[in-house]
Amino acid sequence: MKINNVDFDLVTKDAIKAAKEVVTEEWDQLSDIVENIGKSIVSDVEFIAKKKVTGEFDESDAIIFMEDQKTVARMRLRSIAIVTLKSAERIWNVIIEVFNSAINKAIGWTILT
Repeated sequence: MKINNVDFDLVTKDAIKAAKEVVTEEWDQLSDIVENIGKSIVSDVEFIAKKKVTGEFDESDAIIFMEDQKTVARMRLRSIAIVTLKSAERIWNVIIEVFNSAINKAIGWTILT
């Protein structure tokens, strides 16, 4: 999927690769949830882009929305028994690091910090 010339299929692949490098031993148990989180982020970006175009979201609304989504992603990671709080945070941080500039470029706002 492309949003404003940003190829989020490639971004998702890069984020999954980055997460795999952080979680080497338990990857078989985590790969599906990490991939699902990546797809969810893309869906969230698409939603924000639509809300921006219609004027329903401003930058503050988008920031709040993504903060909520970060919480959801962390909880989803921690629902896997082998994932500690520290591991969930490391996984989330590498995923969002890959997505961060792509999202900000696609939306035109700085919504992730």
